[in-house]
Amino acid sequence: MMISEINERSAMEYFARLDPLVKPGTVLFVIGGAAVAVLGAKIRVTGDIDVALPFSKLDMSGFAEASQKAGLPVSPVLGYQGAFVELIGPLMLTVPTPNEEAVVLFTGTNLTVKTGSAADLVASKLYRCSEQDYEDIQFLVCAAGVRFEEVVASVSRLPERFRDDVPIRDNLANLKTDMELWKEPRQ
Repeated sequence: MMISEINERSAMEYFARLDPLVKPGTVLFVIGGAAVAVLGAKIRVTGDIDVALPFSKLDMSGFAEASQKAGLPVSPVLGYQGAFVELIGPLMLTVPTPNEEAVVLFTGTNLTVKTGSAADLVASKLYRCSEQDYEDIQFLVCAAGVRFEEVVASVSRLPERFRDDVPIRDNLANLKTDMELWKEPRQ
């Protein structure tokens, strides 16, 4: 059964179907919209599950076949219509190095799925900072009670080439202002 979109329910069903198909000890470190959806953003829908390869542990020789059987192709050809798994290598990774605050999203017999803390996910979205990214940031800040200082600490753990990147620093400054506004009571 192929999956057409990723939300909290479809992601968890995919992980459950993938669990018996992967080798014991497989760990997927999920980032992006799929992580936000599984963390509780009920209306969050995305087209892919982004897996940060440097922080994952998987048998690459069999993962693509297992994922396909579980309902999602891995990095399909351009123009593919449907949801998929995207494997993100170190060059494109704008995610802080995981620490002890990593969150377990799923635990099965063979598979564990993790993501970064809410502050780490916020930091990871500051580079692109699209409209959807900013909605995710607001959800994470408000739902998890993320403090600005936590985001700053997470930014300091981004890959070195992104830590002092101008868009990240500008978006971080804007986030500080917005976080203050989000705390104010609504009229």
